[in-house]
Amino acid sequence: MKTKLMAAMALAVSMGLSALMLSGPARAEEMTVLRVGYIPIGIYSYFWRAQDAGYFADEKIKVELVPMAGGGQIIPALQSGALQFGISDALGVLNARNGGIPVTFVSFNFQQAADDPVHAVLTMDPSVKSAADLKGKAVATNLSYNTDWTMMREWLRKGNVDVNSVTFREIPFPDMLAAIRNNTVAAVGATEPFVTLGEEQGARVIGHYFTDVKSPIPFCGIVAMLPYVEANKEAVKGFMRAINRALDDYKEPQIVRETVGAHTKIPPAVIKTMNLGSWSKSIAPETMQFWVDAAKKEGIVNATADLNSLVWQDK
Repeated sequence: MKTKLMAAMALAVSMGLSALMLSGPARAEEMTVLRVGYIPIGIYSYFWRAQDAGYFADEKIKVELVPMAGGGQIIPALQSGALQFGISDALGVLNARNGGIPVTFVSFNFQQAADDPVHAVLTMDPSVKSAADLKGKAVATNLSYNTDWTMMREWLRKGNVDVNSVTFREIPFPDMLAAIRNNTVAAVGATEPFVTLGEEQGARVIGHYFTDVKSPIPFCGIVAMLPYVEANKEAVKGFMRAINRALDDYKEPQIVRETVGAHTKIPPAVIKTMNLGSWSKSIAPETMQFWVDAAKKEGIVNATADLNSLVWQDK
């Protein structure tokens, strides 16, 4: 009897240990793993904040951030299923919708204004002092047919430049300073922190190609494929709760600067003085009308968009 009792106790202990051994992996399996495409610049640093502060972990989400050039690369990756979320500007979404790709903003959240611009035209060419001096020269934006490309063209027009006389090239933001230093192009459409970093290295700002055209101007946020969103509503809601907590934190500029400093090799003096722009959880979809009109002007889209349909809202 005693032997049977000891055997039963041993079995119970063994089963208990097995349960404990399994509990760790089981909890790990509860984490939802999401791959997110982004540009590693100040505008999108709220991903870093949500990760650092544990907001993703609080929602049982593990996020893998994938550096990419912009919405033109990210939206195809979303469509293929290689990413679940990514960033895009308004034109990326409009262009995709025009092509029948069901992409949607889940958060349209960033804007800049004339008193805090994050985009600027930089040059190191001593002969270039204004937009007019770029006639017949080459300029670069990070991608073509996106907001940067569109605004650079409109900024040139405002300077009485025939855009057909300008050669447009694609250069990722981190490579732009080298491009103007090596005279690969005469000017670049850069964003922070590369604007302030460029000035530290001798580049000159000859204009702000977004806010010289329109101020304030909302233009980007987080996107996903609509079929994915509709099939994974709880994951989307959890992801957005984490992002919104980070956006709330970003009402304090010092948190933004500390976050950028923790994730980049940008000198502290640059981070301290660079412009930031502003983030909001409630930018109205109607503000994208500017981009619809701009896209029609460039021949990127022809149809009239239902602006409310461009931002997903759970019903």
